[in-house]
Amino acid sequence: MSIIERAIQKGQEGRTGKSRRATDAKADLVLEQAAAIEASVRLCAEPLAVDSNSCRERRLLLQRSDEGDGAAVAAYRMLRTRLLHRARIKDWVTIGITSAGPNDGKTLTALNLACSMAREKSREIVLLDMDMRNPSVCRMLGVEPKRQLRDYLEYGGGTNDLFFSAGSENLFVAASTAPAQHASELLASPRFDQLIGVIKKGTVNPIVLMDLPPVLVTDDALVIAPKIDAFLVVASERLTSRAELTKALDVLAEFAIAGVVLNRTTNATHGYGYNYYGYDGKDGPEKEAREL
Repeated sequence: MSIIERAIQKGQEGRTGKSRRATDAKADLVLEQAAAIEASVRLCAEPLAVDSNSCRERRLLLQRSDEGDGAAVAAYRMLRTRLLHRARIKDWVTIGITSAGPNDGKTLTALNLACSMAREKSREIVLLDMDMRNPSVCRMLGVEPKRQLRDYLEYGGGTNDLFFSAGSENLFVAASTAPAQHASELLASPRFDQLIGVIKKGTVNPIVLMDLPPVLVTDDALVIAPKIDAFLVVASERLTSRAELTKALDVLAEFAIAGVVLNRTTNATHGYGYNYYGYDGKDGPEKEAREL
């Protein structure tokens, strides 16, 4: 029961006899105070200006894209639609984006997918850069956050200056620029759970995307795996081998897999090609790898 619902119930219980008017006035005051309290927990994000030329070079699809980006925008829209459909069916909120190894394009996928989801306007999207050893989200956007996500996880505190928006007012981003050597400890910290709680309370119908480290490079993604709803795995044509993808899916076998994104495909359009393969665990990771 929310603060406002409790206030309404309290007000209704007191409405008897001669004191009804006084109780009504008190209930109205409680409702106003409750609304103010509930409004104060809304997630805040400071808009940061991004370098559009830098984003173009890095193949980022922000709110305004050139006409030549139509195929790429449509491709990410398809990925968005399929992932959101699966999230609704499975009741997923938190989705980690990872890969077998480095340079598979997981950060680019996470950013473009977040931007595509934010355009839908029916929900608020949160992107967390949880690759604490090699944070890349801010570098790709060309921004400097007011506060580092790693500092929040290490020292705690409020979240008022933690999030920023880039390209869309309903896209909230929290990230770092400095790497953390004790990344596993930060990810295992109860402050991560607190952060997810704050996000769920302070946003409307949220989807939380997390850029995670590659699963075959470090155990960081496995540390956080029990705390999230599903994984989206990114592979890269001519870079990720079938053996690596199979091994990565095997490592994640006990957790929900939302799907596999094949990046840099030979049917790429203007450098943005990717395919998306649905995966529900029924056929096993070997079948998924063979489709590549």
